[in-house]
Amino acid sequence: MLDSLSKKAQVLILLALGVMIFFAGVKYQENRLTSVMMEKSALQVEQKPVVQAPKTLTVHVVGAVAKPGVYTLEEGKRIHDLIQLASLLPEADTALINLAAPLQDGKQVYVPFKGEANAGGTPQKTGAPGDGLININTAGVKELDSLPGIGPALAQRIIDYRENHGNFAAVEDITKVSGIGPSTLQKFKHLITVK
Repeated sequence: MLDSLSKKAQVLILLALGVMIFFAGVKYQENRLTSVMMEKSALQVEQKPVVQAPKTLTVHVVGAVAKPGVYTLEEGKRIHDLIQLASLLPEADTALINLAAPLQDGKQVYVPFKGEANAGGTPQKTGAPGDGLININTAGVKELDSLPGIGPALAQRIIDYRENHGNFAAVEDITKVSGIGPSTLQKFKHLITVK
Protein backbone atom coordinates (compact mmCIF):
# COMPACT_ATOMS: atom_id res chain seq x y z
CA MET A 1 0.00 0.00 0.00
CA LEU A 2 2.88 2.35 0.80
CA ASP A 3 4.31 1.70 -2.67
CA SER A 4 1.19 3.11 -4.31
CA LEU A 5 1.34 6.32 -2.25
CA SER A 6 3.55 9.14 -3.29
CA LYS A 7 6.71 9.82 -1.42
CA LYS A 8 5.17 12.96 0.06
CA ALA A 9 2.20 11.03 1.43
CA GLN A 10 4.50 8.37 2.85
CA VAL A 11 6.54 11.02 4.69
CA LEU A 12 3.36 12.63 6.04
CA ILE A 13 2.05 9.26 7.31
CA LEU A 14 5.39 8.40 8.94
CA LEU A 15 5.56 11.88 10.45
CA ALA A 16 2.02 11.53 11.82
CA LEU A 17 2.88 8.12 13.28
CA GLY A 18 6.04 9.57 14.85
CA VAL A 19 4.10 12.45 16.41
CA MET A 20 1.50 10.01 17.78
CA ILE A 21 4.22 7.77 19.25
CA PHE A 22 5.98 10.84 20.71
CA PHE A 23 2.80 12.11 22.42
CA ALA A 24 1.94 8.62 23.65
CA GLY A 25 5.43 8.41 25.21
CA VAL A 26 5.03 11.86 26.80
CA LYS A 27 1.65 10.87 28.23
CA TYR A 28 3.12 7.60 29.56
CA GLN A 29 5.96 9.51 31.25
CA GLU A 30 3.50 12.02 32.79
CA ASN A 31 1.37 9.20 34.19
CA ARG A 32 4.46 7.44 35.55
CA LEU A 33 5.80 10.66 37.11
CA THR A 34 2.40 11.40 38.71
CA SER A 35 2.30 7.88 40.14
CA VAL A 36 5.82 8.20 41.60
CA MET A 37 4.99 11.60 43.13
CA MET A 38 1.82 10.21 44.72
CA GLU A 39 3.78 7.29 46.21
CA LYS A 40 6.39 9.69 47.62
CA SER A 41 3.80 11.96 49.20
CA ALA A 42 2.00 8.93 50.68
CA LEU A 43 5.30 7.76 52.20
CA GLN A 44 5.99 11.22 53.59
CA VAL A 45 2.57 11.31 55.23
CA GLU A 46 3.16 7.87 56.74
CA GLN A 47 6.64 8.77 57.98
CA LYS A 48 5.59 11.91 59.87
CA PRO A 49 6.07 11.26 63.60
CA VAL A 50 2.88 10.95 65.55
CA VAL A 51 2.81 13.74 68.11
CA GLN A 52 0.97 12.65 71.22
CA ALA A 53 -0.65 15.17 73.50
CA PRO A 54 1.15 15.45 76.83
CA LYS A 55 -0.39 13.45 79.65
CA THR A 56 -2.20 15.48 82.26
CA LEU A 57 -3.23 15.14 85.87
CA THR A 58 -5.98 16.80 87.85
CA VAL A 59 -5.44 18.04 91.39
CA HIS A 60 -7.40 20.03 93.96
CA VAL A 61 -5.73 22.83 95.89
CA VAL A 62 -7.25 24.35 99.05
CA GLY A 63 -6.10 26.34 102.06
CA ALA A 64 -4.08 29.54 102.03
CA VAL A 65 -4.44 30.28 98.31
CA ALA A 66 -6.31 33.07 96.53
CA LYS A 67 -7.74 30.75 93.85
CA PRO A 68 -8.59 27.36 95.40
CA GLY A 69 -10.05 24.77 93.10
CA VAL A 70 -9.38 21.97 90.66
CA TYR A 71 -6.47 22.37 88.23
CA THR A 72 -5.33 20.27 85.28
CA LEU A 73 -1.57 20.32 84.69
CA GLU A 74 0.93 18.39 82.60
CA GLU A 75 2.24 15.20 84.15
CA GLY A 76 5.53 15.78 85.98
CA LYS A 77 4.58 19.15 87.48
CA ARG A 78 5.38 19.87 91.13
CA ILE A 79 3.44 21.34 94.05
CA HIS A 80 5.34 24.58 93.42
CA ASP A 81 3.80 24.82 89.90
CA LEU A 82 0.28 24.29 91.27
CA ILE A 83 0.73 26.89 94.01
CA GLN A 84 1.91 29.47 91.47
CA LEU A 85 -1.35 29.01 89.57
CA ALA A 86 -3.46 29.18 92.73
CA SER A 87 -1.65 32.33 94.05
CA LEU A 88 -0.49 32.10 97.65
CA LEU A 89 -2.08 34.31 100.28
CA PRO A 90 0.32 36.38 102.44
CA GLU A 91 -0.64 34.28 105.47
CA ALA A 92 0.37 30.98 103.79
CA ASP A 93 3.08 28.91 105.47
CA THR A 94 4.94 27.06 102.71
CA ALA A 95 7.62 25.86 105.14
CA LEU A 96 5.20 23.13 106.22
CA ILE A 97 4.84 21.58 102.74
CA ASN A 98 7.28 20.11 100.27
CA LEU A 99 7.11 22.43 97.25
CA ALA A 100 9.36 20.10 95.23
CA ALA A 101 7.09 17.06 95.60
CA PRO A 102 5.55 15.78 92.33
CA LEU A 103 1.81 16.19 91.93
CA GLN A 104 -0.36 13.07 91.93
CA ASP A 105 -3.50 12.72 89.86
CA GLY A 106 -6.70 12.95 91.89
CA LYS A 107 -5.01 14.23 95.06
CA GLN A 108 -5.74 17.29 97.15
CA VAL A 109 -2.97 19.70 98.13
CA TYR A 110 -3.57 21.67 101.31
CA VAL A 111 -1.58 24.88 101.80
CA PRO A 112 -1.51 25.63 105.54
CA PHE A 113 -1.93 29.04 107.13
CA LYS A 114 0.81 30.42 109.40
CA GLY A 115 0.45 28.96 112.88
CA GLU A 116 -1.16 25.73 111.65
CA ALA A 117 0.49 22.43 112.46
CA ASN A 118 -1.47 20.41 109.88
CA ALA A 119 0.34 20.27 106.54
CA GLY A 120 0.68 17.95 103.60
CA GLY A 121 -2.86 16.63 103.79
CA THR A 122 -6.38 17.89 104.08
CA PRO A 123 -7.50 20.80 106.23
CA GLN A 124 -8.90 18.61 108.96
CA LYS A 125 -7.69 17.56 112.37
CA THR A 126 -5.67 14.38 112.63
CA GLY A 127 -7.45 11.36 114.03
CA ALA A 128 -11.01 11.44 115.23
CA PRO A 129 -12.19 14.33 117.41
CA GLY A 130 -10.90 13.89 120.93
CA ASP A 131 -8.99 10.64 120.35
CA GLY A 132 -5.59 12.37 120.57
CA LEU A 133 -4.10 10.18 117.84
CA ILE A 134 -1.97 11.60 115.03
CA ASN A 135 -3.20 10.67 111.55
CA ILE A 136 -0.02 9.83 109.64
CA ASN A 137 -1.85 10.44 106.34
CA THR A 138 -2.50 14.12 107.09
CA ALA A 139 -0.02 15.12 109.80
CA GLY A 140 2.53 17.83 109.13
CA VAL A 141 6.19 17.98 110.11
CA LYS A 142 5.51 19.44 113.57
CA GLU A 143 2.97 16.77 114.51
CA LEU A 144 5.14 13.90 113.27
CA ASP A 145 8.19 15.41 115.00
CA SER A 146 6.30 15.20 118.30
CA LEU A 147 6.28 11.39 118.10
CA PRO A 148 8.96 9.52 120.13
CA GLY A 149 11.93 8.55 117.94
CA ILE A 150 10.92 10.85 115.06
CA GLY A 151 12.91 14.03 114.40
CA PRO A 152 12.28 16.77 111.82
CA ALA A 153 14.26 14.97 109.08
CA LEU A 154 12.39 11.69 109.57
CA ALA A 155 9.08 13.57 109.78
CA GLN A 156 9.81 15.15 106.39
CA ARG A 157 10.76 11.73 105.01
CA ILE A 158 7.34 10.41 106.08
CA ILE A 159 5.60 13.27 104.26
CA ASP A 160 7.77 12.80 101.15
CA TYR A 161 6.98 9.07 101.12
CA ARG A 162 3.26 9.78 101.50
CA GLU A 163 3.32 12.33 98.66
CA ASN A 164 5.21 9.99 96.34
CA HIS A 165 3.40 6.71 97.14
CA GLY A 166 -0.01 7.78 98.43
CA ASN A 167 -1.61 7.43 101.85
CA PHE A 168 -0.69 4.69 104.29
CA ALA A 169 -3.32 1.92 104.36
CA ALA A 170 -2.34 0.70 107.83
CA VAL A 171 -0.26 2.02 110.74
CA GLU A 172 2.36 -0.68 110.06
CA ASP A 173 2.94 0.72 106.53
CA ILE A 174 4.98 3.55 108.06
CA THR A 175 7.86 1.04 108.31
CA LYS A 176 8.18 1.36 104.50
CA VAL A 177 9.73 4.79 105.15
CA SER A 178 13.52 4.59 105.22
CA GLY A 179 14.75 4.92 108.81
CA ILE A 180 11.64 3.53 110.52
CA GLY A 181 11.83 -0.11 111.55
CA PRO A 182 9.58 -2.26 113.72
CA SER A 183 11.41 -1.21 116.92
CA THR A 184 10.96 2.50 116.14
CA LEU A 185 7.29 1.91 115.31
CA GLN A 186 6.74 0.28 118.74
CA LYS A 187 7.74 3.59 120.41
CA PHE A 188 4.80 5.50 118.91
CA LYS A 189 2.39 2.91 117.46
CA HIS A 190 -0.16 3.64 120.20
CA LEU A 191 -0.07 7.37 119.29
CA ILE A 192 -0.85 7.17 115.56
CA THR A 193 -3.75 6.25 113.29
CA VAL A 194 -4.69 6.18 109.60
CA LYS A 195 -7.99 7.66 108.41
